[in-house]
Amino acid sequence: MLDGLLARAARLDLAEVSAGALAANLGLLVVALLGGGLLVRRYGERRRVTPPPPPPDRREVLLAAVAVLLNSAVGVAGWLLWQAGWIRLNGGAGLPALADLLVFTLVMDGLMYGGHWLAHRRRLYRLAHELHHGYPDPRPATLFVLHPLEVLGFGGAWLAVLCVREISAAALLGYIGVNLVFGLLGHLGVEPFPARVRQRAVFRWVALPMFHAGHHADPAVNLGFYTTVWDRLFGTIDPAYDTLRTTERPVLAGGQSMA
Repeated sequence: MLDGLLARAARLDLAEVSAGALAANLGLLVVALLGGGLLVRRYGERRRVTPPPPPPDRREVLLAAVAVLLNSAVGVAGWLLWQAGWIRLNGGAGLPALADLLVFTLVMDGLMYGGHWLAHRRRLYRLAHELHHGYPDPRPATLFVLHPLEVLGFGGAWLAVLCVREISAAALLGYIGVNLVFGLLGHLGVEPFPARVRQRAVFRWVALPMFHAGHHADPAVNLGFYTTVWDRLFGTIDPAYDTLRTTERPVLAGGQSMA
């Protein structure tokens, strides 16, 4: 099945790919807004970990629109690199595809941690990343409220990784889904998971929604995205995180008690 889809994608022209990339990225935005909105409405009253954000402003809307356009451009660039043979995809499925997804996600997790650490150095912070932290009380749309340089930097990073090693097209699609889910959950401003789930050993290493929300509350900590591995290794994890993670009603800096 995937081999057939790859063959069809190879026959598309640039206009078709551009339109498809734009439609796909608009779809991701809509899914994030609708899905995130549902979670906030369900858990916002009793599991809010950051203060409720103010109404969106025009700059947020504009930045989200620019992010969608730039992400679409990254997708087109990926297709061009694939056509040129720089990116190699296969139609593998099952365990090999799952292994590809795991390796790709972990590599990106390390690169994103390093990039995020650099983005918080003073000059780079003022150049780009300060814009994202201008919205300390996140909402689902905050996932897309980024400086254009950061959008292109992230897109360039995953294209570079794709150029290094052949992976399954299924793994690539899976990674797009993983990135959307973690990005969305980290910008809800609420913690959907109850304490009995957060206390499980796996969530010592897999980042919970409150992990990235904690970074918005205190930009000096919790620089990772998908895992807590790099923060634990380099000492940038919030010292209170594990206590908060296992507490029935945690309170983040500037937040409020979760009922």
